[in-house]
Amino acid sequence: MKLDLKHTVVLVTGASKGIGRAIADTFAAEGARLALCARNEESLSLVASELSRRFKIDTLPVAEDLSSLDGVRSCVERVVQHFSRINTLVNVAGAIRPGTLLSKPDADWQEDYDLKLFGYVRMMREVFPLMKKNGGRIINIIGSAGRCADPAYIAGGGANAALMNITKAAAAEGGPHNILVNGINPGPTRTERWDTMNRHLSREWGVPLEEVIARRLKGNPLGRPAEPDSIAAMVAFLASSRAADINGAIIEMDGGTNRCI
Repeated sequence: MKLDLKHTVVLVTGASKGIGRAIADTFAAEGARLALCARNEESLSLVASELSRRFKIDTLPVAEDLSSLDGVRSCVERVVQHFSRINTLVNVAGAIRPGTLLSKPDADWQEDYDLKLFGYVRMMREVFPLMKKNGGRIINIIGSAGRCADPAYIAGGGANAALMNITKAAAAEGGPHNILVNGINPGPTRTERWDTMNRHLSREWGVPLEEVIARRLKGNPLGRPAEPDSIAAMVAFLASSRAADINGAIIEMDGGTNRCI
């Protein structure tokens, strides 16, 4: 299937590792021109250089902190200055830390929401005017915790539920301008964060790592975490002309764990 993404301009946040890095790799293989944003300038530059060398594409590393409005605006301005446009925005940046209602302090709530919840909203708000003339795609990587309340991940579930609602509302607003906005809810995915979280829970629960993994995959019919490349392939499809009629969708990629209609 030809996705016809060659020379399109794609901005991926959180692109230095994990799902964001896999998404960057996939678009690079399709010949897209890439703007890659993350906080760590050194690791981001390495990713951009590698993709540019391997796939002979134009890549722009943009080291910005997207937890602030100034950082978001600077990121978008730098991308437009270099490429003159943005065809697709993929929001990935932001990992909300675990914690219960009583254990998670205000500072953690604020820092986590500034990056993931408000970071996504601000990025969408900045690119919307740019896309109104020729249309565009916005794909939000959200997370399955937004559908199922978990007291140990209360902030993450709350932010993800909000982002699902916001994604659908933005799709309704963008539709008349051919700005298609969709979301993806990954479940457990085999990334550095997956490994780090498992080690943290192993210490916190006082159980072996294998038991932590078994608990976290309980109810998953596939019995395994997803691969980042699988998430990235869905993102590329949603960014392509093949997905021209998909707008306001929240796509579950959790191996069938969530069986609520």
